[in-house]
Amino acid sequence: MDRLPVKVKLIIGAAVILAIILGIYSFNVWGLEKDITEVIFFVVLATIGESLSIALPDQISVSVVFAILVCIVMLFNPLTAGLVIAAGNLMSVYKRSGKIGHVFNTPFYKTLFNVCIAFVSSVVSGIVYCSLYVPGGYISLPGVILPISIASLVYLAVNSSTVMLLISNLLNKTIRSIWKQNVNWVVQNYLTMSPLGVILAIAYQNYGYFGILLLFGPLLMARYSFKLYIDLKSSYLETIQALSKALEAKDPETSGHAERVSLYSTAIARGMGLSESRIDNIMYAGLLHDIGKIGISDNVLQKPGRLTSDEYDKIKEHSAIGADILRDIDFFRDASKIIRHHHERYDGKGYPDGIGGEEVPIESYILGVADAFDAMTNDRPYRKALTAEEARDVIKEQAGKQFHPRVADTFVKLFDKGLLKRAD
Repeated sequence: MDRLPVKVKLIIGAAVILAIILGIYSFNVWGLEKDITEVIFFVVLATIGESLSIALPDQISVSVVFAILVCIVMLFNPLTAGLVIAAGNLMSVYKRSGKIGHVFNTPFYKTLFNVCIAFVSSVVSGIVYCSLYVPGGYISLPGVILPISIASLVYLAVNSSTVMLLISNLLNKTIRSIWKQNVNWVVQNYLTMSPLGVILAIAYQNYGYFGILLLFGPLLMARYSFKLYIDLKSSYLETIQALSKALEAKDPETSGHAERVSLYSTAIARGMGLSESRIDNIMYAGLLHDIGKIGISDNVLQKPGRLTSDEYDKIKEHSAIGADILRDIDFFRDASKIIRHHHERYDGKGYPDGIGGEEVPIESYILGVADAFDAMTNDRPYRKALTAEEARDVIKEQAGKQFHPRVADTFVKLFDKGLLKRAD
């Protein structure tokens, strides 16, 4: 913990202090629940829920524990809700990147922060619910919907903002970029788990433990469906990366080119504020932008010297060939359009269609800048590589000519801030 940035230490310290203050306050106001069996039952549920969390980018995760939280907030006082969720967080066992994680092999600062924030978020959510509805009282629909919806949103806001604040300082990323990368999953988790939490609370109030256990199966099925989608998306990406490497085996001179172009493209797209779904398409397009070269002769691709006019015309066909290969695959339909036009120029002098200006998708212009930067900063048989700074100057000079002005401007700004360096 000594090596952590000062800001990270301050955030963790603030979380601990806030947890202590809220713990003392809620104990004085509500005290502890008397039925310890009931509390232990929900701690076990919370532990199972946390253990079945699903990893998202940037060390963020979602889990079915949100439904359990909603249920607990409706049934118990804020202190109990906080203690149950914090205990579930502390005792959870999870799998990340093929490794089993638990409290004994997780860095202390992570455990401390996660437990404190779980407690703080739950208590604050419980306090909001208490001010709008009576916890533990008879749950009636639709009267409970607005109070628990507000309380759930408060939990989401407190938990997400503090976790993203910590991660942004750990990874040196902006909170905005982390939020945009994960917002779809977080919102989907909220929208699906909140109603299930209400149903769990009503089931428990009417049927006790049996009601909870009866509904826990569908809850796990919801988690399974969500996990299946995440895994499927991950499998698609792994397949694309493998295909990209296989293509590069045809032309050893361009080894690593597609991956670098993909990284540059996504960085520029994020810098321009594009949505996460559009960024995903740019990432896929970056990895597969040269797939059309599979239809170009190896003699042309691997020619050691400069190409003749006819050979260059053959090379120029690769973007259209690549788009044709991918356009009938539903998952790559948007990426195929990006790939087709990534060699078009803003002034209309590019290929394959000779269009420019706003006729070309902005994603294609982004891919074009990334592709050009990587090509310029790598050796070719007929020329030596430019330095990254020289390539940056070329892109700036060609803004409004070869490159879209806004894309080129974003690239230069990111480069000058050190956020877009040559990736090896």
